[in-house]
Amino acid sequence: MYFPPEIWDHIFLYADPVTLTNLKTVCQHWNKSIDKILKQNDHWYRKCKTEIPEYFWSTFCKTLNPKKYYTKFHEKHDAEMWMALYKLWITCKNTMNWNTENVCIEPLRRQHHAGQITCVETSGNLIAIGTSEGYIYFYDMCALQKGPVYVADHMEYINTVQFITDETSIICVSRSVNGHISFWDVRLKKLIEKARGDLICTSYSYCYTAAYNRIVIEGSIPRTVYEFDTDNIIAIGADNEEVLFYTQEGHFVHLSLNTPSGNYLNWTSIKPPNIKIRHYYIFKPDAVVCITDNGYLGFLVKGKEWIVHNLFPILHGTPTTVLVYANVLIVGLDCGNVHVYYINDFETINFNTISSKKFTLDYTAVISLNILVQVEAYLIISYIKKVCIVKLN
Repeated sequence: MYFPPEIWDHIFLYADPVTLTNLKTVCQHWNKSIDKILKQNDHWYRKCKTEIPEYFWSTFCKTLNPKKYYTKFHEKHDAEMWMALYKLWITCKNTMNWNTENVCIEPLRRQHHAGQITCVETSGNLIAIGTSEGYIYFYDMCALQKGPVYVADHMEYINTVQFITDETSIICVSRSVNGHISFWDVRLKKLIEKARGDLICTSYSYCYTAAYNRIVIEGSIPRTVYEFDTDNIIAIGADNEEVLFYTQEGHFVHLSLNTPSGNYLNWTSIKPPNIKIRHYYIFKPDAVVCITDNGYLGFLVKGKEWIVHNLFPILHGTPTTVLVYANVLIVGLDCGNVHVYYINDFETINFNTISSKKFTLDYTAVISLNILVQVEAYLIISYIKKVCIVKLN
């Protein structure tokens, strides 16, 4: 049925943005009209508001725009941002359809043959690769073929690299196994500061350093030290001004900075698993994950209780690293396999009844897992000698 253009424009105001995007191919007029409507209205915002839990927004926005905390830049009519967020959400829901198309970079290929990759972090289009020889290799995702854009020398075995970002600078924070912390200005390509600490965690322009029962906060605020009436901190995570940490005796602590009534502190005691832990992780919004010495995978969700899973009979390998990204769980194994799960509820996981997408890109242990978006979404899988960049869509 024929309608005049102004009637179609009115109809488009009430249509779903995914449907509108598909209708852009009908004719040139519809293409222009729909483009204008999507830019001037909040279709994509309403789509995200309806379908995506808001506690995941920060996770997605940090990947899409690491320079600004999402409450400081997101506008209802920012169609490009909300469309990208929705696209990333759909990518996460369709894990079984992820591609295996990939490229690999090998920073240690020409030198330091005895060394190995120990940690990897991403921010925007940057990839930082830490090594056992103390070198940090920085790659630009848009120009991988040119090799590293900068190589920093920490001069000790590095076990952590993180980024501090804002609109004017990009700082890489590296920590060695001896607790020495270095701050590198990636744009100026130089060391700018040194410190010490047991753990580091960054979020946007904040850097959190933990040592014993203390946390040092730097970046967007003057250097501040918090000392807590707890035992030693063994895991830390942050979302801008929100800090979560877990202690050796099982204190799960939530610190909020700069709330209207001042700083807010809340903690719960959850007895840790009665087994030796190899590594703890904290993921947004409120999950603590551990890998035990015998290769079990444990979850502490919403401060309730630990649930530990033996994955060896199912995956035929031992977990070496893990990533929780919104509803996606990614497990890297010592045999080189990577298993990707879409999890509806982390509190009720039954690995015997859910399927995974498996990647096998190398046969050495998986060191690190990251999600990066540079136009398209990528899974970064790091092995002992190489980093594989998998285009997901």
